[in-house]
Amino acid sequence: MKDSKYYKKRFKTRKVSSDKLSILFSQFLLAVIFVLGSLVLTNFSSEFKSKYVNEVLENNFDFSKINKFYNKYIGGDKENKEEMEVANLDNNMSYEHVGEAVKFLVDKETPVKALEGGIIVFIGDKDDLGKTIIIQGNDGVDIWYSNIEVTEYSLYDYVSKGDIIGVVEDREYLVTIKKDDQVIKYEEYIS
Repeated sequence: MKDSKYYKKRFKTRKVSSDKLSILFSQFLLAVIFVLGSLVLTNFSSEFKSKYVNEVLENNFDFSKINKFYNKYIGGDKENKEEMEVANLDNNMSYEHVGEAVKFLVDKETPVKALEGGIIVFIGDKDDLGKTIIIQGNDGVDIWYSNIEVTEYSLYDYVSKGDIIGVVEDREYLVTIKKDDQVIKYEEYIS
């Protein structure tokens, strides 16, 4: 994979500007303030502690609400992405159902586009699926892309619809679509 033109283009070293460092530092400070505030409140109130444990630690957080707020009031990702030939789920690609997933057959190292914009909530290995990236869509639907090598994204990054999220490791990749732990058929979701 390291010999491919796509890989070389995506993994060039980049300089970090002082603006990015100040944004990163402010995000770090906000996270520290949130954690310290949570610790103080949970130590003083047992009612708040039980509510905190239930809401923050046991429930799945819906990142799509934050994304909608961000896009409405602050502005979304305006970066122009270069056009290239990629695997696009909107096209009439051949696929077959395999358990809960849909398997797409493509060329090796084919870039894969995100079916819907959203927040990356998981990157790693899943049993029987291989390397997987899960994107919680703006519509609240979780889309799992399996058997792909993730390119430039990391956990909690935002991706727009059509962004290249990775490249196919073999000649196939899997897509699983879920909402509230219920599988949605691929044909229903894209219609």
